[in-house]
Amino acid sequence: MPDVAVSAPAVPASEPAVAEPPLRLDHQAVRRLLPHRYPMLLVDRVESLEPGVAIEAIKCVSGNEPFFVGHFPDYPIMPGVLIVDALAQAAGIMLRARPVSAPVPVEAEARPARPGVLAAIPKMRFLRPVVPGDQVVLRARLVRTFGSTHRVAVEALAAGQRAAVGELVLSS
Repeated sequence: MPDVAVSAPAVPASEPAVAEPPLRLDHQAVRRLLPHRYPMLLVDRVESLEPGVAIEAIKCVSGNEPFFVGHFPDYPIMPGVLIVDALAQAAGIMLRARPVSAPVPVEAEARPARPGVLAAIPKMRFLRPVVPGDQVVLRARLVRTFGSTHRVAVEALAAGQRAAVGELVLSS
């Protein structure tokens, strides 16, 4: 899947240049940036995006999610591995998106697109369960890039409390 350019509202030329406001993406824009589809698409929208730098995205957790049938019927909680996947998807959006003004590298146009993948979970702690009705805030910030490997700091918040915090390594 190729990089997708995202744009911020245009600023009239007469105004002085200031830092661009963070971008917001709706569900359709998220679908253009990620290869995932239901039931594995775990990002509903993006509230704030600085391409290649940081992201804040949202996952709305419904009682109808398929994983709640077996995890656990009498005390439904979102599996930790899916929280990690949601964080990785948010980080993937951050890494894949590029400002409209950024040119697409020639080598990116020539090679077939392949989705980025979660390569490692060097650190992760789960601090509170995520339950039906929670709106999970997914945050990721790029820490370091080594070629096509990216280390990101991540955190998930539910009801204003940290549900998970750690670091992920993604490969593109």
